[in-house]
Amino acid sequence: MQRITQIRRVVDDTKKLFSGWGMRLDDPIILRDAGNLNLWLRPYPIVARVATLFTGDNADFWGAVWLRELQVAEHLMQHNIPIVPPTSVVPPGPHEVAGSWMTLWDYAESVKGPPLGLDGIAMVRKLTLAMETFRETLPFWGAWIHVREAVEQLRSLAVRNPRVKNVLREVEVVEQRMKDEPLFPAHGDAHPGNLLPTHSGYRWIDFEDVSLMPRFWDLATFVANTALLEGIDHPIVVHARQLSDVSNDPETFWWVLRARVVMSLSSNLALALARHGDRVLAFRQWDRWPQFLQEWTQNQPGFSA
Repeated sequence: MQRITQIRRVVDDTKKLFSGWGMRLDDPIILRDAGNLNLWLRPYPIVARVATLFTGDNADFWGAVWLRELQVAEHLMQHNIPIVPPTSVVPPGPHEVAGSWMTLWDYAESVKGPPLGLDGIAMVRKLTLAMETFRETLPFWGAWIHVREAVEQLRSLAVRNPRVKNVLREVEVVEQRMKDEPLFPAHGDAHPGNLLPTHSGYRWIDFEDVSLMPRFWDLATFVANTALLEGIDHPIVVHARQLSDVSNDPETFWWVLRARVVMSLSSNLALALARHGDRVLAFRQWDRWPQFLQEWTQNQPGFSA
């Protein structure tokens, strides 16, 4: 009931905002209410993206995140990266609504697209090159915030669950190894689910995790779940490993891949144990983790069975 009330407040404030522009909204359609709230603002081709805040969350922080999303979107469009763009029908924001922040984007209908294969890797590479030229201020390790949140949720369970304790220890291992890596602008969450299949092809969405991250972060993000669930010899993972810059610096790629898998594993596990998110996926990842770690270890330079 509380969530329904929150959404109603968002809708009421959004209708008032549009009324000030001389535009009347029908009742919006909820496209997504997980992580953040996405509303199709009918009858217009506009989607509202609203930060979902909880008690203690800093609304001003999210206002800054939403502003940065718009800056990144503008930068990527200038570099001909296919994205779902901010709306040009009205000012895209950020707009304050119901104690939170909202940005406005073009409505892009999701269609059944062709499977993302090696062309997905090519799209990540172009995205990475474009992000490297982004010059606005970015947070350090911004995408990793999800891991820190997961650690806090999992800590109480580690006392009685050795496997949870092992996950927390793994977070410490990768943090220690990666702490001195040079950082570069990255999308932060460039997994295949953030490539939306539209009538005009696949387009990138969701730039809230844009931040300074280690080299290969977006590439590792794109292949991490495949590497974990299907194995590191899956063709897409092999293709990523054979890219020239990865071949020239395999140690960094392998550690970044391990870190990104740990991020997915810990975040999804915390959500699942709190009865949120995709529980089936979380426990599949949980079951596959020992095998992934074995495969990862066997691919390190100097390993001998």
